[in-house]
This record gives sequence, structure tokens and C-alpha cells, in this order.
Amino acid sequence: MNIKEYISSGIIESYVLGLASNEERAEFEQLSSVHAELRQAKEAFELSLEQHALDNAVNPPAALKEKILN
Repeated sequence: MNIKEYISSGIIESYVLGLASNEERAEFEQLSSVHAELRQAKEAFELSLEQHALDNAVNPPAALKEKILN
């Protein structure tokens, strides 16, 4: 199996986003236990999602906290 092609297939994104089938998840988990490249690619995708969320976060209005506490 060509790991670079496997990574390019979109399986990592599907796995992380919870869109992979049971069979795909099992295969990914088995392969990632053997191939460090898969683990690194998964971690990189997770970090990119987190960074995207942080970069695009919208702060709630300042008065909202007070309104909720009241």
C-alpha cells in the first residue's frame, strides 16, 4: 500500500470528522499503529481544524455574560 496515496485519498479528513465507515475507521486505526506518517498527518489535520476554529471565532456580545448570570 502506498501511504502517500492513502493519505491523499481523504481518509484522514473522513476519520477525524467522524465520516468514515466502521471498516474505514478500523483500517485507518490498524494502519496508523504501523505507519507514523498516518499519525502525523492526522495530528496535522486536527491542529489545522483547531487553528481554523480559533482564527474564525466570534466573540459574544459583552453584555451577554451579565444577561445569562442574571
